[in-house]
Amino acid sequence: MTARQIGRPNPTSQARLQLILIVLAAWDLLAFFLELTNTRLLKIGGIEGVLGARSVSGAMVVLAIAYIYAARNPLRHRFVLWLASLEQFVAMFAATFHWARGDVSAGEALVPILAAAGLLVLLMTNLPRQTDSI
Repeated sequence: MTARQIGRPNPTSQARLQLILIVLAAWDLLAFFLELTNTRLLKIGGIEGVLGARSVSGAMVVLAIAYIYAARNPLRHRFVLWLASLEQFVAMFAATFHWARGDVSAGEALVPILAAAGLLVLLMTNLPRQTDSI
């Protein structure tokens, strides 16, 4: 009995996945540093409610670390690729929700929506696939 080979062992596809994971990590680190510095790009009027501070908790840095770790061997850490896809879907939904609610303007929501959509397309088109069926 031979072992099944999962994923594309092609070095080009592995390098592409590594690049996508590094871009995702950079995007999340940018969000973390914007939360940390509260620059003109991100004005927070006030943090209210019991879970208000959760929105600026810096949770993005955890995902960035996971992406950097998984970039070493993306085929081995396929779960992180699916997690990244889920994160991009949730980011698109959240930005659209807050835009529809009037919390942010169209211009403020457009960049996160387009970035998440682009990263989601890159992830979905480069996800490893099973090469044989037993």
